[in-house]
Amino acid sequence: MNINDFILNKLPTALNKEATDGVECILQLNLSAPFTIQINDSTCEVQQGENTDADVVLTTTDEVFVELLTGKIAGAMAFMSGKLKIDGDIMLAKEISDYFDASKLA
Repeated sequence: MNINDFILNKLPTALNKEATDGVECILQLNLSAPFTIQINDSTCEVQQGENTDADVVLTTTDEVFVELLTGKIAGAMAFMSGKLKIDGDIMLAKEISDYFDASKLA
């Protein structure tokens, strides 16, 4: 799986609009390439690159990130096993999997 295609093409279409109603945040993903996800009131924009204003930074491998969003691994388990590093808003990091519909990412 090409992580660029997964993130750039699938994430915006898998956004859970009910869960992100009223949410405004910037997520920084440090994977094999850096990505920024900006969620603004039920909309999602994904860009390659870094954003120094990110509310939370997730650092992991491409494979673990896909497993997190598709529900194959729990975020807490990935974090405690050292597969996921979180900098910034931990509570926001816990909610990220709720922001995307895993069935649309499979």
